[in-house]
Amino acid sequence: MEIEEYRVMYEIENDYWWYVGLRRLVFASIDRFKRKEGKLKILDAGCGTGKILESCREHDACGLDFSEEAIGFCKKRGLNNIKKGSICDIPFSDNSFDVVISLDVLYHLNVEDDLKALHEFNRVTNKGGILVLNVPAYNFLRSKHDVAIHTRHRYTLKELREKIEKAGFGIKKITYRNTILFPLAFIKRIIEKIFSINTKKAGSDLKPLPELFNKFLTQLLFLENKLIMSGMVLPFGLSLYCIAKKDKK
Repeated sequence: MEIEEYRVMYEIENDYWWYVGLRRLVFASIDRFKRKEGKLKILDAGCGTGKILESCREHDACGLDFSEEAIGFCKKRGLNNIKKGSICDIPFSDNSFDVVISLDVLYHLNVEDDLKALHEFNRVTNKGGILVLNVPAYNFLRSKHDVAIHTRHRYTLKELREKIEKAGFGIKKITYRNTILFPLAFIKRIIEKIFSINTKKAGSDLKPLPELFNKFLTQLLFLENKLIMSGMVLPFGLSLYCIAKKDKK
């Protein structure tokens, strides 16, 4: 990810609709599928600037990130429970965590082998523990923002399901998300192709929005979250969201 993207993320992710909606969904999922009460051992694998980790203070949580810049922003939040490392070689022992969270990390250029990373998630997850995963969907949606955040690959549901199961997890829920805004993104990509707009040049989608518009988009995601948690599988979207469980055997 471009260094500037970390700075923008750090500055806006407290209230920005995309991050607020995803955080709400993640913690609703943990509450639904956790296997024990009280403190959970949580790993945020690819913790970025640390907002998810900051929200896990009631638990025994730690973060992992490959980027010195990201770790620096975590420390600005007062977070010191961070290790530097790759999700392809996680520096923790087997069966260390009740929950492994990895949000928009598996897709990254630095992840040369996503299946190996998923095997690592499985290795460090306790028996009966869960993996909470979010990744970008559909390669045809690639844009300037993907260049800025160093996207290697965007996934389909079938592809992601197969990889997660191959890594030894059982799928509890897998769905597309951010479905409501998918048509707008799709139309934008078509226009870019028609007018030969260069999408290989980096350009960020992360920009502060007017407060009312940001709140409107946040409420849309909250509504979508309710549909997902009610059991609905959304047929398409800008992202893929998965909750997977490690077998107790």
